[in-house]
Amino acid sequence: MKEKFAIIASFIFIFAFNSVDNAIAPLVGPISGSFLVPPEKALWLISICTGGTVAALVAGPGILSMFRARRLLLFTLVCMTAAQCLFALAASFWAAMFFRAAAGFAAGLVATLMWRLTFHGVSKENFPHMIAVLMSARPLATAIGVPLAGLMAWKMSWQAPVWAIAALTTTAGLALYVFFPASADGVSEDGAGMIRPYALALSVPHAGFYYAGMTINRMAYFGFYAFCGIWFDRHYGLNIKSISLALLVIGLAEALINFSTAGIIKRFGHKATFLTSLGASAVLLPLFIFGKLPLTAAVAVIALFMLLDRVYSMTLVISIPRMFPSTGDKTAFGSLNTLTSWGAMMIVSWLLGRFLGAAGMAAAEIFLVVCFFAGSAMLYLVQERTVLNTPA
Repeated sequence: MKEKFAIIASFIFIFAFNSVDNAIAPLVGPISGSFLVPPEKALWLISICTGGTVAALVAGPGILSMFRARRLLLFTLVCMTAAQCLFALAASFWAAMFFRAAAGFAAGLVATLMWRLTFHGVSKENFPHMIAVLMSARPLATAIGVPLAGLMAWKMSWQAPVWAIAALTTTAGLALYVFFPASADGVSEDGAGMIRPYALALSVPHAGFYYAGMTINRMAYFGFYAFCGIWFDRHYGLNIKSISLALLVIGLAEALINFSTAGIIKRFGHKATFLTSLGASAVLLPLFIFGKLPLTAAVAVIALFMLLDRVYSMTLVISIPRMFPSTGDKTAFGSLNTLTSWGAMMIVSWLLGRFLGAAGMAAAEIFLVVCFFAGSAMLYLVQERTVLNTPA
């Protein structure tokens, strides 16, 4: 029973801090007005937070080798809650940037602790439930938490959802601390040596090329989410309420497909599922990204694009053991998936914040299309050389 409470608390904890992280994009208008910076520059609040997360994901195993997991969880919770609250109270943009970086670093440490809980803290019976939490909490935060944050900001202020989510983060984090399994509460024996498995994983044939392609491909996906508030405003003139409702539709489609993807792959096979979802995505992105479709059609096409992204991404993750069969330990490959995703978000949000104002929307949109096609071509080449023409 204690494990189940820990799993529930983990879900709420991940859902909460992902909601406030992802809500920055639709709230970019009022946030930029509050700090007297251009909306494009406010996107750096996303990149700096994600940079902190990437740093913590790299350093996390080493930190976990020095502190007991449960004690580190409490310290991380205090840091995350304080950073969220101070972000809402920040008097300047650069102070806000600092607190966002601190919150991102805390989130990266949480990710490390969640993997320890998953592999060392839950029984074999509850292991699939914990994996489901790790796979579904972020999409559901995008689907539900972000629109709710937007609607709350529309009714009150952009700080209101930050305060609400900080309270939810604190409550869920304390519950996880109370129910944290004793089996996971120990000092990691791997230590800073976790860097070595990353290097070994990337030395496997095709692995470096694959993760480079995954990073570039993810820049298109995260790039749209990073500047979606600006995009909906400039192309369709939407306010926070309307943007939040559009994101609710898009996010629900993306979240719900997670529960069906395994069945789709089983029904149609890996090759057909991967090629169809990736190929259809290549058609849909240029169709909607330039803002030429009517609003209703645009939201529907975006939802379908994000849905298909979940499908081909899942086929790639499932095929990792077949793509890279020359190593027995696949943990580093899974961690690299997390690092490439957060790294892509960090890079593209910084680039948009730096160049969107000068280059304009059309240039940014073309850049995202180029990222998608270049990254997807690299992913296809690795799949073609390792999986697509070999029996399952």
